[in-house]
Amino acid sequence: MAQALSFLIGSVETSASTLSFTLYQLTFHPEIQQILRAEILQVLSRYDGKLTYEGIEEMLYMDRVVSGEKRREVNP
Repeated sequence: MAQALSFLIGSVETSASTLSFTLYQLTFHPEIQQILRAEILQVLSRYDGKLTYEGIEEMLYMDRVVSGEKRREVNP
C-alpha cells in the first residue's frame, strides 16, 4: 500500500513539474504558443469544445511540445 501511494504521489509531482516547465518555456516562445493554441482550438472544435481522450490523441504538436522535441529544435 505504501509503495502504491508513493508511486501515485511521485507521478503527480512529475506531471506537475513537466507541465510547469512546459508552460514556462512557452512564455519565451510565442510562435510555438500560437501554433499550439491553434491546434488545440481546431481539435476542440471537432469535439464540440469538449476535451476528450480522442482529441488529446490527435494533438500531435502538443505531444511534441510537452515531450520536449520543440524545445530542442528551438534551443539546439
